[in-house]
Amino acid sequence: MQRKPYEVFEHTADIGISAFGTTLAELFIHAAQGMESVMVAPEQIHETMSCAISVEGHDHIALLISWLNELIFLFDTEYLLFRSFEITAITDNHLEGRATGERYDRERHDLGSAVKAATWHEASIERRDNGYQARIILDL
Repeated sequence: MQRKPYEVFEHTADIGISAFGTTLAELFIHAAQGMESVMVAPEQIHETMSCAISVEGHDHIALLISWLNELIFLFDTEYLLFRSFEITAITDNHLEGRATGERYDRERHDLGSAVKAATWHEASIERRDNGYQARIILDL
């Protein structure tokens, strides 16, 4: 049986994501998918537009938190929900990518939890034999 790309778990008053990937890029994509699934079920999101995303961080954990917080910022400011993601470049402190989805439509989207931020609390990225695992707590 193949492992799911991400798992959502309860955490006190917040919610967490454990994401998995064979590469760092895949890990970041799965973390984004997991976070977006907390807000709206992926099958409700149509892929009608995309936007480029560029973030910086002092290490991989900071980069992952910046990536997720940029997606939250785009929902908060432009009401954008995303279903698919592409990482076009990733280094120790820089990420370039694309997120594809659509604007929030209250007639079609059942908004789950409103995510305020990806936090540093218990944030981790571990190298495993078969790739990477990340753990991120989301502030609701």
